[in-house]
Amino acid sequence: MNPTPPNPDHVNPPRLWIPPPRLAQGLIVAGLGLVLLTDRITPLGFAHGSLYPLLVAMAGLTRRRGWVVGVTAVSLGLTAIGFWLSPSVPTMVPYGITNRLVSAIAIITTGGLTLIVRRYITQVNAARQTLSDAYDTLRSQQTLLQIASEIGHLGGWQVQLGQGPLAAARVVWSAEVARIHGVEPGFIPTVAEAMEFYAPQYRDRIATVFTACAQQGLPFDEELQIVTAQGQPVWVRSIGQPIRDAQGAVILVQGAFQDISAPRQAAAALASSEQRFRQLAHRLNTILESITDAFITLDRQWRFTFVNRHAEQLLRRSRADLLGQLVWDEFPELRHSPVEQQYRQALATDRSVKFREFYPPLKRWFEVQAYPSSEGLAVYFQDITDRIALEERLQQAQRLEAIGQLTGGVAHDFNNLLTVMMGNAELLSEALEPDPRLHPLATLIGSAAQRGAELTQRLLAFARRQPLDPRAVDVNQLLAATDGLLRRTLGEHIAIERVPAADLWPALIDPAQLESALLNLCLNARDAMAAGGQLTLETANIDLDATYASHNLEVTPGHYVMVAVSDTGTGIAPEHLEHVFEPFFTTKETGKGTGLGLSMVYGFVKQSGGHIKIYSEPGQGTTVRLYLPRFVGGAEPPTAAVAAAADGGSELILLVEDDESVRRYAQAQLAELGYRVLEAATGPAALALVRQHPDIDLLFTDVVMPGGMSGHDLARQARQLRPGLRVLYTSGYSENVIVNQGRLDAGVQLLSKPYGRADLSRKLRQALAAPSP
Repeated sequence: MNPTPPNPDHVNPPRLWIPPPRLAQGLIVAGLGLVLLTDRITPLGFAHGSLYPLLVAMAGLTRRRGWVVGVTAVSLGLTAIGFWLSPSVPTMVPYGITNRLVSAIAIITTGGLTLIVRRYITQVNAARQTLSDAYDTLRSQQTLLQIASEIGHLGGWQVQLGQGPLAAARVVWSAEVARIHGVEPGFIPTVAEAMEFYAPQYRDRIATVFTACAQQGLPFDEELQIVTAQGQPVWVRSIGQPIRDAQGAVILVQGAFQDISAPRQAAAALASSEQRFRQLAHRLNTILESITDAFITLDRQWRFTFVNRHAEQLLRRSRADLLGQLVWDEFPELRHSPVEQQYRQALATDRSVKFREFYPPLKRWFEVQAYPSSEGLAVYFQDITDRIALEERLQQAQRLEAIGQLTGGVAHDFNNLLTVMMGNAELLSEALEPDPRLHPLATLIGSAAQRGAELTQRLLAFARRQPLDPRAVDVNQLLAATDGLLRRTLGEHIAIERVPAADLWPALIDPAQLESALLNLCLNARDAMAAGGQLTLETANIDLDATYASHNLEVTPGHYVMVAVSDTGTGIAPEHLEHVFEPFFTTKETGKGTGLGLSMVYGFVKQSGGHIKIYSEPGQGTTVRLYLPRFVGGAEPPTAAVAAAADGGSELILLVEDDESVRRYAQAQLAELGYRVLEAATGPAALALVRQHPDIDLLFTDVVMPGGMSGHDLARQARQLRPGLRVLYTSGYSENVIVNQGRLDAGVQLLSKPYGRADLSRKLRQALAAPSP
């Protein structure tokens, strides 16, 4: 470090007092007037002109050249004027002229000398100011150098090369270099001692570059490590440059020495941070590539900045084609669309948006979430086309389920009414048979009630409330057995083709209900082919896997027997397809259909544990596929039920029915058939009769009754009192208490409402002839 330079103000002696310029000007003017006045009152012999040079010299004190010149000129003029104003003494005129000439010369000389001295003083003052400015600059630079040395840990060193060994030469260190080495300022080691401070692995390197600099004049700049006097490792930067004499020989090596531990640590930390940032960026990229959602980012100029792999797949575009491109140019259909509105709203409000939108070019629905940031938009989106379709199917299934529950409840009450109407119509028809006028009316009432019963049965089928008797059925054999009926029913203008599958599995299904369902489908096909066409009945073994089941509600993965009914008719419009299974929905003309055919088939298949699917295109025809559950075991051909005799009997029957009109009708029919009858409106009342009459042969009970005791509960408690008591149930629709998964419980006898006397008689005889439970 260099010592502080001396201040030039301290080197020179202190200045003499100099009056201010204005004071000097006033004195000069007063002096000129005083000298002129003395010329006026003294004779010419007195040398008053010699006083003017003093005033000219004083003009130099004004520090203005114009004053010096002006006072000189005025003094010359006053000298001449004073000669004429002074009192005349004849003997003194020559002397006075001489005196005035000498004074004029003195005035001119003094003026010139004053100008010279003034210029010299100005130059001296300028030099002093320059020196003072240079001193201030040097002091500022020295302060800055000291600050840089302390902050940047930078110092200097110097080695004077002599005649002796290089290792013995002394190294002069600045205070900062000494501090870096951990020694006191003023420490002057030899070259060998200085190199001992370097860590062992760096000593050969510093010795090599220093020797090359001292001997060959090669500069060096190395980053090495030293060990301070306190044993602390420190990273340093050592810079050396040679200084040559006039002959080019290296006489001095000097350089800089800097502690770079902090920068190296910062660089290491930065490198570590960059490494962690790269790892995080790689991890983030991996995450964004592996997420199931498609992900893109857009800058505020709407250009793609990132596209993950899933986005490529959904958009069917490669990221190489999209990155850097405008989203509106690459996907022009989005311009002025709700998507653009939502994106712009997110950026304008700085709030995320979430919406669903259909993209026509891909024919897909997307769910989109856009998150604004300072860089633009981060957009997540996924294909929800299948989800929306599933939601629509779920809504349709829920709608059908709600309609089914409603129709089931209505059918239950309606069947009670129809039971009374059909029974009484039957009695009236028999009683009025001799009357040709009233007998047709009674028959007409019975026919109307029967049509109402059929309508109610179809509603129950749709509501999945009809009792089924599933068994192993060879569907190919059933179709073959119905071939003649179908040809007679459909007419000659419909060509029928059967495509039976070889080795078809048996189906677990109610054969009578299946035959009715197929007949309904064939009738619908006939109505769609008014001008003629072809009906195809096809069977196949089908395996519905978990993937198919996940996209279709109420489908259990497994093996199914598929029956397809296809026509070449008019087809069904897409907007009608989702409603075709709803009751009373029909595309036929008014009066041409009830709208219950497909709904009945739908309810029957679903209640049987199967699946139904319809495919149709306008003008191309319709295909309805029934997936029937496979029966595990050997196939059994459908057999007709053996009809019991419709005779009456004399057994004691306990009739339990909460509906009074139905109870009165049933009691009358039982009495007409010869049976003895006990009546009860509730379960507890019936139990009391069971206790009082041990000779009851059959319990004939409704399933659904008020009071908290169902017909099933009644039968169970009655059999506890009378083991072996036979039971015949009756109901307007099947209940879970006697029907499980669409089939009657084992040993259960059921008479469905509405029923006539023949049905009642036959079921009574079957129940009385059944083995005791």
